[in-house]
Amino acid sequence: MTAEPAWLAALPAVAGQVPDLSLCVIDAGHRFVSCHGAWLQVRGLTPADVLGRPVLDIVAPTFADLVTEMVDAGLAGRSERTEFATDHPHDSGTRRAIWEMGVSPLTSPDGEPMALFTARNVLRSRASDAARTTSEHRFRAAFDATPMPMLLLTTVPAHPAGGVRVLRANRALGDLVGRPVGDLVGVDLTPAVVADGLVGAELARLVGRALRGGGHLAVDSWLRHTDGTRVPVSVACSPPVPATDEDGRDRTELVVLVRDLTAERATHRALTEALAGEHRAAEHLRQLERQRGDFVAAVSHELRTPMTSILGNLEVLLDGDAGPLGPMQALMLATVENESQRLRGLIEDLLRTASVQAGAEPAVEPADVDLAAVARAAAGAAAGPLDARGQHLRVTSDGAAWVRGDAGQLGDVLTELLTNAAKVSPAGAEIRLECARSGADVTVTVTDAGPGITDDDLPFLFEPFYRTAHASAQALPGTGIGLTLVAHTVAAHGGTVSAASGPGGAVLTVRLPAAGFPSPLARSSA
Repeated sequence: MTAEPAWLAALPAVAGQVPDLSLCVIDAGHRFVSCHGAWLQVRGLTPADVLGRPVLDIVAPTFADLVTEMVDAGLAGRSERTEFATDHPHDSGTRRAIWEMGVSPLTSPDGEPMALFTARNVLRSRASDAARTTSEHRFRAAFDATPMPMLLLTTVPAHPAGGVRVLRANRALGDLVGRPVGDLVGVDLTPAVVADGLVGAELARLVGRALRGGGHLAVDSWLRHTDGTRVPVSVACSPPVPATDEDGRDRTELVVLVRDLTAERATHRALTEALAGEHRAAEHLRQLERQRGDFVAAVSHELRTPMTSILGNLEVLLDGDAGPLGPMQALMLATVENESQRLRGLIEDLLRTASVQAGAEPAVEPADVDLAAVARAAAGAAAGPLDARGQHLRVTSDGAAWVRGDAGQLGDVLTELLTNAAKVSPAGAEIRLECARSGADVTVTVTDAGPGITDDDLPFLFEPFYRTAHASAQALPGTGIGLTLVAHTVAAHGGTVSAASGPGGAVLTVRLPAAGFPSPLARSSA
């Protein structure tokens, strides 16, 4: 018996490698010598089922004549091809198949003619081709319509240096560089293109890195517009994808996404310039503030000397050392002295404010101080302004409330708060002064009966020279420096001052560390 030839033994493997392919060898008696592949699967048969059986026993009667003619042609030494469609029984009914058939002559090891019959169900491959074509059309439509500039690049197999070429460009990219899309397709991304200044070298290097290493890469670069300007762009490359060209040669494709940075960089420049302008404006304001502080300090110093002379001469006159005074003269001079004393106090406040703005700390002479007693003394000092407006001051305390501080400066703080409360409260109103111990702190609150403090005013209440909207509208007396000095003095004592507004008026609260608790003015050895 002649041994089976190698090509015949290889048929099962060949049929298994090609989807939907069947390979059958038929002898001169129209019997199957070998048969493998998809056709048998469609018929529900195995190679053993058909081995040695006549072809017409297996082939459906509808196609018997066609198959017989093709087998005869192969046995006669001719090659032929044809195509037909069939419907095969299936679990869910019938299954459609389109068979592309061919026959070629063979010779057996014994020298007898045989026919190699091939059949391939091309329905799925054609459906796959159609789906691929549809997918490509959709990709191209989306690629062309996307508002982000995009390039599809491909390697050029025939290029001696292994170049990269533009396979496709969308309208957005054409608009970005002012060129028709057709002018971009086919352009080689070569060193010459970079040298001519059409694209930035960063883009070319990015594509090279993407092709060598894969992965997502991005870089800032530029493209040349037809008007000669450089368009700044951010470029990102997709991972490379293997593909084949029309001639079946392998190539690599990758998508390049381009983002126009023109508006972004213009915005960045505008923001940078605006920020620089704000810095300049802020520095100018700081300079003006320094100049104002210097001016206030200079004027106050200049006023202090003549005011001292005025008060000295008034004292001489009022004491009668310059001669006797009549009742009217004495009254008038007393008024002048009171106003001069008020003016001297204003000058001293201005000088202290200038010192505060310059960063100086007040000189504090610390001692153990009963803040409740200081509060009562401040109430007495403020009695004049309150009595003049018929206002009533209610003072309450829980007893002694000891703190470490300067009694004179703390008295000035509470007097200032009471004087402010009298200014903003209507005639006949009640003002409350409360002193209490609260854990490690001592608090003093002053509650007025005024209109309260607006949300717009609250953040600036302790700023130098700040006047609330109510104070300005009502032309209330004051310079806007009293609360600044209050805040600075309280801070120097390790405390805080805060303001709140509620129904019936504003509440200002001074909070100081109680004696015996940590503070900047803790007792030191005398």
